[in-house]
Amino acid sequence: MSIRSRRWPARLVWTFDRATAVLAAVFTLFTLYYAFYNLTNLSLFGISFVGVVPDPLQFPERAKYVIIFVGVGLAVYYFDYARTRLTERYGLRDSEETASDEESDDDEETSLLEDLGVDLSVDTSALDPVRSAYARIDPYLAIVLGLAAVFAAYHVFTSFGRLTTSANLLGYRSIDHTIGLLLIILVTDATRRAFGWIIASVGILALVYMHQAVGPALPGLLGHSGDNWLGIIEEVALGVYSGVFDATIVGIGSTWVAVFIMFAGIAKAFGLLEFVREVGTELGGTLRTGVVQIAVISSMVMGSITGSAAANAATTGSFTIPMIKDQGIRDDYAAAIEGVASAGGQMLPPVMGVAAFLMADIVSDTTYLGVVQAGTIPAALFYLSVFVGIHFTILKHGWTTSDLSSFDWSVLKKGASFAPPLAVLLYTLVFAGYTPMTAGLYTIVALFVTMIARNLFQRAYNASSTDGENRYEVGSIARQTAKGLEQGGTEMAPLVGVLSAMGMIIQLLNKSGLTGRLGTEIIGFADVTLFGFTGGLALVLVLAMITSIIFGLGMPTPAAYILVAFLVADAVTELGTPELTTHMFVFYFAMLSAITPPVAISVAVGSRIADSDFLTSCKQALRLGAPGFVIPFSFVANNTLIQWSAGSPGAYFLDGTPFAFVFVLAGTVGLIVATVGFDGATNLSAPVRLLYLAIGAVAMFGSLAPEPFGYLLQIVAAVTVAGLLLRARYVVGYDIDTAEPTASD
Repeated sequence: MSIRSRRWPARLVWTFDRATAVLAAVFTLFTLYYAFYNLTNLSLFGISFVGVVPDPLQFPERAKYVIIFVGVGLAVYYFDYARTRLTERYGLRDSEETASDEESDDDEETSLLEDLGVDLSVDTSALDPVRSAYARIDPYLAIVLGLAAVFAAYHVFTSFGRLTTSANLLGYRSIDHTIGLLLIILVTDATRRAFGWIIASVGILALVYMHQAVGPALPGLLGHSGDNWLGIIEEVALGVYSGVFDATIVGIGSTWVAVFIMFAGIAKAFGLLEFVREVGTELGGTLRTGVVQIAVISSMVMGSITGSAAANAATTGSFTIPMIKDQGIRDDYAAAIEGVASAGGQMLPPVMGVAAFLMADIVSDTTYLGVVQAGTIPAALFYLSVFVGIHFTILKHGWTTSDLSSFDWSVLKKGASFAPPLAVLLYTLVFAGYTPMTAGLYTIVALFVTMIARNLFQRAYNASSTDGENRYEVGSIARQTAKGLEQGGTEMAPLVGVLSAMGMIIQLLNKSGLTGRLGTEIIGFADVTLFGFTGGLALVLVLAMITSIIFGLGMPTPAAYILVAFLVADAVTELGTPELTTHMFVFYFAMLSAITPPVAISVAVGSRIADSDFLTSCKQALRLGAPGFVIPFSFVANNTLIQWSAGSPGAYFLDGTPFAFVFVLAGTVGLIVATVGFDGATNLSAPVRLLYLAIGAVAMFGSLAPEPFGYLLQIVAAVTVAGLLLRARYVVGYDIDTAEPTASD
C-alpha cells in the first residue's frame, strides 16, 4: 500500500479519535447538566430557564435521563474501544500506552488456566486466520454497536409514554422486541469486552435459566415456571424502570456513581494520580521498608474510585510493581502486595469502589453518610493489618533499604490545589448534608475553578520569574479542561454496560423467585445440628461468606456487591443481624473475592506485570490478606464497629466503638503476625504462631462471652498481643543480618 493510500485511513482514524473525545466530553457534561437540573429545576437566581431548554432535555422522571445515559454511555465505551485499536494500528498512539488494552480476553483466560496447571498444548493454529480476520474487523464492529446503542436508546426514549402505559395492555410491537433484544446483546457484549467472560456468562446463564424450557426441568431450589423469549425481552429490556434501565442499580449508577467516577477522571487529568505517586515515593524513602508502601497508598486512594480491583492493579501496579522488585522484593510478593492493596481499596470510604452509593440506596433507613461512617473502621482494620503484614514480611526476608531520607514536605505544595475541591466535597457531604450527586457537582465545579486559577497563577509567576529552575510547567487550561471532561466520560463508560447487565440479572433472578428461595434455604441452616451443636447465625454467616466470594469471583466491585446483596443479605438480616452490618459483611467478602483463587483477578493482573507464578502469588496474597477473612465476622460480633456508639456506663463503656476498635485491631494484628510468622524480631515457631492466633481470636470475639467476662477476656488478649510485640521490638530487637526467608516461604 502506498504512503498516500495509507494517509487517508489515518486521517479518518484521527478524525474518529477526536470525535470520540468530543462525545466522551459531552457524556460528562450531560451528566453534570442533569445534576444541575436536579439541583435547580432549571431555575437560577430567580430566573427560570424552563422555556429555553428543549423538552427532551427536561427530566421530570429520572427514568428518561437514565435511558439517554445508558445509550450514550454504551456508545462512548464502544467508540473508545474502537479508537484505541485503530489509533494503535495506524501508529497514532504510543504502543506502550495501549499495550494493556491489546490483550484479549482469550489471552488472559489462557494465561490463567496455564497458571493453574491446565494443559493447553492443543494446536489451535488452524484458527489463527479466523482470529486475525476478526481482529481486523473488531474495531469497526464496535463502531456499529456504538451506533446501535444510540439508536436503541433513541427508540426507547421516544416510545417512553407508550412503553409505560398502553404497551402493557395492548402488547408490544415487533420493533420493540427487536430493540429489546439489541439492548440485551449490547450490555452483555460491552460487559464482556470491559470485564471479561465471567460476568457476561452470568448474564447469559440468567437468560437461559429464565426460559420456560429450562426452569421447569430444574430440581428443587432452582426450579421455576419460566417464560418465553419475548416475555424475557419485555421483562429485562422494555421495562423502563427495571432490567437494563433498573431504577436502583442503573439509576444510582447514572447519578451518584457517575458524578464521582467522572470527578476521579477529571482529577487525574489535572494531575491527581501523579501527585499521589510523588507523595508515595517520598514517603517510601523515609521508611526502612522502602518504596513498597507506595503500592498500598496509591492503591488505597485510586482503588476507592475505580470500581474495579483489576483496573486498579493494572493502573497503579504498572509503576509500583517494578519499583518494588527493584528493591529486591521477590516477584510473587510484589504481585501479592499490589493485588491485596488494590482489592482493599474497594472498601475505602468515601466512595468504596462506588458501592457506597449503591448500598445507601439499597439499605433501608440509611443515608450515604451512614454508609461511609460504617465503612470507615472496617477499612481501617483491613489496611492497618496490611501495613503491619507488609512491614513484618519485608523485615522477615531482609528486604529493607538503608538509603533513607527525610520527608520533603515541599512535595505537598504540588497537591495544594486539590485541597479546595476536597474541602468542598467534605463540607457538602458531611456538614451541608447534600446528596452525593449535588456534592459531586459542586466539587467538580470547584476543581475546575481551582485548576484554572492555579494555571493562571503559574503563568503569572513564570512571566515574572527570572529563575529558570523555579519556573512552573503550565499546561493549556483549555486542553486540560477538555482532557478532564473526556477522561471523566471514558472512566465511567465501561461501568454503564456492567451496571445494566447487573440490572438485567437481578430482574431475572427476582422474576424466577430464586432470590427468595435461596434466602429461605440459607435461613434453614440456622436449625442444622452438627456434632450436637445448632449451627445458628455462625453457620449462616459462613454460608453467606462462601456465597459472596463465589459470586464475586472475577467481577468488578459494584457488580459483585449488587449480586450478593440481592441473593444472601436478606437471609442474614432475618436472623437478627442489623441490615447495614449485613450488607457490609457481604460487601467485604465480595471485595475479597479479588484475591481468592481460582480467579483472584487483582492478583492475576499483578502476577502478569510482575512475571510471577499465579498460584504462588495467590498464596502470598492470602497470607497478607488473611485477617480480612475474619474481620467481617468481628463486626457482626462487635456491632459498634459499624453502628458507632460511645458505650454504656453499666459496661464501663467497654461496649462502645473506641474500645471495640482497639480490641479488634489488636486481634487483627495478632492474626497477621501468626500468618506471616514474624513478630518484628524473630521467625516464630508453629506453637508461638498458634498462640498469636488464639490470642487474636479472643481479642476479636471475646465480646460473645457473657458480660463482664467477655470484655475482660478482650482486655487481657489485647494487652498480651501488645506486650509480646513491644518485647520483640525493644527487648529482642531486629537484626537484619539474621533476616532470611524460611523454607515455607
